[in-house]
Amino acid sequence: MENYSISILVVDDDLNYRNILTDYLGGKGYYVKLASSAEEAIDILERDYFNIVITDLKLPGKSGIDLLKIVKSKASETEVIMLTAYGSVDSAVSALKIGACDYLIKPLSLEELSLTINRLIENLRLKNYASYFKREISRRFFIGKSQAAKKAIEEISMAAKSDMNVLIAGESGTGKELSANLLHRLSERRDNPFIIVDSCNLSENLFESELFGHERGSFTGADALKKGLLEFADKGTLFIDEIGDVSGIIQAKLLRILDTKSFRRVGSSKNIQIDTRIITATNRNLNKLVEDNRFRGDLFYRISGFTIELPPLRERKEDIPHLAHFFMTKENKISYSKPLSPGALEKLEIYEWPGNVRELKNVIERAMILSENKDEISPEAIQLDVRNGSSNNQPFESKNGAAEGDFMIFDKNLTIKEIENEYIKYLSSRGLTKSDIAEILGISKRNIYRKISKIDEKGGTFGSL
Repeated sequence: MENYSISILVVDDDLNYRNILTDYLGGKGYYVKLASSAEEAIDILERDYFNIVITDLKLPGKSGIDLLKIVKSKASETEVIMLTAYGSVDSAVSALKIGACDYLIKPLSLEELSLTINRLIENLRLKNYASYFKREISRRFFIGKSQAAKKAIEEISMAAKSDMNVLIAGESGTGKELSANLLHRLSERRDNPFIIVDSCNLSENLFESELFGHERGSFTGADALKKGLLEFADKGTLFIDEIGDVSGIIQAKLLRILDTKSFRRVGSSKNIQIDTRIITATNRNLNKLVEDNRFRGDLFYRISGFTIELPPLRERKEDIPHLAHFFMTKENKISYSKPLSPGALEKLEIYEWPGNVRELKNVIERAMILSENKDEISPEAIQLDVRNGSSNNQPFESKNGAAEGDFMIFDKNLTIKEIENEYIKYLSSRGLTKSDIAEILGISKRNIYRKISKIDEKGGTFGSL
């Protein structure tokens, strides 16, 4: 945060002090305004915003304490520094209880004032940094206004304020790694490393070597000392993805790390102390794994001090239009003006999204390519893996009134094209015309005639439809 972006209001009835502070602070590049009384300061504050207010405790008319109360009631984020004579220290301490950030004793040390302001600027920078990453959470996987998304944002922000171990639970594609990364960046450890361990891609021996490191000669191929990821994560955060997949041996060693805050490299007898926050994630039911004796209960309780449940996309479908728009524009850093047709949006909202937000992102990006020469994204451009989605031997309900309340079941082994053909046959069996079917599918009449002709060629006769 550069000095020129910091605004300071100086309030003092002593003209000499006002001039000294104006010259000094202005020379350091701050934007400075002056007031000779609390009343004048209040008028200025009504018209302009200030990061910092420096005010004398004793002023003509309203006091510095009165001004402090007004500032905190109207702009609580504005920091207030009180200036006081030596004999009024007790009053200055009272001001701290009301909300002043600090007090300085006259005659004023400009060096001390500079240090105080620098500390406040650093605090402002950190607040802005935290706000930025909180917005990033909202901006990406938790875009939207659903209660489920808001709850996830709130829990991530709360967890970042403590140093507890956090377990992030959720299906694949819900944003567990992103959430862990942003939780780290919102925390006091933000300036230190964020290290990722992917349990799925490592064998037991490789996992141990990667996590703990190894000494030279500890096993065949260990030609040099290697630091483990735990060492690199010291003072920062270690994120262990898919913790439910680690072996019993690794579970026991992780438990020891959490208990002792220390570990040993492979092939070493020396303990290495660490100060590392551990965040874990899983798409599995750890409670069930504990019941089945496939995951240590004591480890589960250690890692789940604060648990965040990320919602699957099917539980926040009202966010789909917002997410789709984001993936079409900001995520791809382009201006994309083609809208989703009503039929395309309905298709997105009916689907159950087994791959969650990650799958939606892929579907939207593919639809953009397929719609390159069209005015909008049509239902045909929305290509879904219906064998693994809402139609995986599950009811497929039409939101169109013509078939509302009815459903059909698809064979999970059918291709997307075959399912589309079956659905067209199903709609025709309900007595719908070609125009009706075209409207439901969100495609042109010409397209539906072509599709029906191809079905007829394969023996799926529609008669006088």
